[in-house]
Amino acid sequence: MQPIELKDPAGFANEFLRLTLLQGFQSLTKRDLELLIFVLLERDGAIQRSDSNAAAALRLRVTPAKVKSFRRDGYARWRALVPEESQAALQRIVASVLTEDNLRSGAKHVSERARKEGFLAVRVEHPDDQQQFEQAILEVGALPVYERNREVVAVRFDTLLKIAEKWGYLQPDPEAIARELKKLSPAAEEVADLLKKDLAKLRWQDVRNALNSLGAKAIASTAEGGLKGLLKIVFPFIPG
Repeated sequence: MQPIELKDPAGFANEFLRLTLLQGFQSLTKRDLELLIFVLLERDGAIQRSDSNAAAALRLRVTPAKVKSFRRDGYARWRALVPEESQAALQRIVASVLTEDNLRSGAKHVSERARKEGFLAVRVEHPDDQQQFEQAILEVGALPVYERNREVVAVRFDTLLKIAEKWGYLQPDPEAIARELKKLSPAAEEVADLLKKDLAKLRWQDVRNALNSLGAKAIASTAEGGLKGLLKIVFPFIPG
């Protein structure tokens, strides 16, 4: 088990002292101090926001439920200590949750019927990140869906497309996306239909429909490799 080591000990100490004195010495409750320390640990990077509750719990020697409450209540109490632009936050969250391992883990908590309907199981353990991801879903006119686990959000591939378009991650360039789809799924019926047309005259909606259809099929078939390639087209910043 890797011990907790501060990346910026002086910065951590200065901020902790500043905030405890600003509130009035001894005016913070034990719970306030616990939450403050936890949020500062995540801000420092000593504990990664992308770490699972279980992994963080091992390092802190507490239960995963305790870490979840630290994350939920800590950011409610001390959210101003971790300023982050909405676009940067969403990009960070998407990059951390749309990994093969995480999607594979989330798939265990969503029914086969939901997958066949094109719903992708996205596991978001950090309560603050989950709230921001849910808000992104709501902002494109969709609703977050839960089944067996409240940390797993079932989201349609088309909703991910809308999020990517809204935040500028997916550029509406029909020719470029058609070429990427050809590399990824040259034998797919949707791609063959696109390539029959004059690429210079392709409409964005045609390419978008093909991308969405391929995504829904990849989710239904649990074809991880194909799905990963499609997600990389939609969110180019996803690692690997």
